[in-house]
Amino acid sequence: MLAAADVHVPDVLRYFTRRGIEVAFLVPTETGMQKSIMDATAPVRDFLKRAGIHDFDTRPQGQDHKKQVRTTVVTRAGLFQTETSLYRPATKQGDPRIWIRGLKSYANAGNVLALVTTSDGELMVINASNAGLVPGVSTSLDGPLQIRDARDINLDVVLASLFPRTSTAAEELLLLLKQLGGRWHPGQAGKKRDFEVGRLLEELLGIKANSSKAPDFKGIEIKASRGKPGSRHNLFARVPDWSISPLKSSAEILDAFGYVRDPRYKRQLRCTVTAKKPNSQGLYLHLVASDSQLVEASNRPDIPKVAVWTLPSLQEALLAKHPETFWVSAATRPDGDREHFKYEHVLHTKRPIVSALPTLLEVGSVTVDHLITRDLRDRVVEQGPLFKIQRKDFELLFPPGTLHPL
Repeated sequence: MLAAADVHVPDVLRYFTRRGIEVAFLVPTETGMQKSIMDATAPVRDFLKRAGIHDFDTRPQGQDHKKQVRTTVVTRAGLFQTETSLYRPATKQGDPRIWIRGLKSYANAGNVLALVTTSDGELMVINASNAGLVPGVSTSLDGPLQIRDARDINLDVVLASLFPRTSTAAEELLLLLKQLGGRWHPGQAGKKRDFEVGRLLEELLGIKANSSKAPDFKGIEIKASRGKPGSRHNLFARVPDWSISPLKSSAEILDAFGYVRDPRYKRQLRCTVTAKKPNSQGLYLHLVASDSQLVEASNRPDIPKVAVWTLPSLQEALLAKHPETFWVSAATRPDGDREHFKYEHVLHTKRPIVSALPTLLEVGSVTVDHLITRDLRDRVVEQGPLFKIQRKDFELLFPPGTLHPL
């Protein structure tokens, strides 16, 4: 769906993420505009369900069960009141549908429609393809049809009531980190691995090592890194849903796609998987919007489909891990067989825009890392799969945070 958009969707997403507003996208087709019908894609359905507006899964088919939602359409020409229909037709499988009444007056096929929800359970639809409406979005289009008496619309003013309010500050954790900052701390001898910077910080803070999926410190997740330019941020770890995956375990994935390189292991698979293109093992990601799934696929004809995650489970994992996060950056220096770390600054972010995750997976901004090994005693260990985001794309998922020097 997003491939048919007439503006760069990440630019639109960046605007909403920077303001901490959950958003979903629709891109109407020529056929849809002619028939006054659009598919309610999985990201849109999940968005409406999380907002408490509509749950297609519990709604019967037929016109009698159609839901009408009050809607404000925002274009360069102004704000217009209408209604959005959410329903499942009685014919065939009853695929979820959505239609904004009068849309042909406000949009053309290929326009990017950004959906947000208001505090009183209504919808707001912003035509992001209107030239100059969404700051930071480049378009040569002049909006839908002919707009007469056009006036400037300040989108920040329109959406001001939706901006998140400042939550409780993490003064206690920030104070502890400031007490650690400004001096060098020795890591464990012989431990120059990537995660030593985070392990040491948790030790200094008195946080016990564990494999919990919950945040580290009183509801706050702590992510420490060496601050290398171009490095990626770990978001969360999530194994596939084995019940719907063709391969039923990490061991099966390792057997099918692993390799022998390190004498310490019988077999290993350490690779990054992205939606952009297959990697050297032939693995790539594919978003199946109709089923609300992320599929790990392969270019091998004998194993075209490897593993499956449901999008809601990934969004839940992201939100559970990062309701509030301290991203700590450290300088490093070698000292014999160990590293020393000096924690220099922390970026404090709040709730991520979970509705952006499917889009970021689809465009390749969020990737998956396999870290699977089988040791010489035939034990299989999976340290992931790790969902990661490139540092340059960080602002597409997290609203701007507060940077604190340590």
